[in-house]
Amino acid sequence: MCMDNRNHLQIPDNFAFIIRAGGANLRYSEFKVSYAIAVGGIRCIALIGHTQCGMVNLIARKDQFVQGLVKAAGWQPQSAEEHFLHFAPIFEIGNEVDFILSEVKRLRLRYPKIMVAPLLYRVEDNRLYLIQESTGSGS
Repeated sequence: MCMDNRNHLQIPDNFAFIIRAGGANLRYSEFKVSYAIAVGGIRCIALIGHTQCGMVNLIARKDQFVQGLVKAAGWQPQSAEEHFLHFAPIFEIGNEVDFILSEVKRLRLRYPKIMVAPLLYRVEDNRLYLIQESTGSGS
C-alpha cells in the first residue's frame, strides 16, 4: 500500500506482509514482493492505492519538495532540485485508479500464480473499495 500516513489498516498480527511504497508503486520493491512469495509463502496480494495521493501531479509539488529538503535535511537548493528532477518522473503515477490497475496487470504477469486484487482507500470516507476491472476494450 502507499506510504501515506493517512492510511492505516486494522489487521491482525502475523496476518500479512506489508510493503509501503509511494503511490502503491511496487516496481522498485519487487525483490521484497518476491521474498514474501518465495520465503513468506504469500499467495495473494492486495494492492492498495488511495485518493489524494501525493505521487499524482508531482511537478506541482516541486518547490515544496526542494524547500523541504533544504530546510529539513540541509540540502543545497540545486542538489535538491536535481534530486527531484531525476526521481519524480520515475515515481509519478498519474491517475490513482489507472495506475493501480496497470500495476495489478504488471504483477499478475510477473507472478502468474499469485492472486492480485486492486483496491482503493478513499481518504474522504476512510473506506476501502475493490476497483472494478473492465472486461471489454474501451471500458
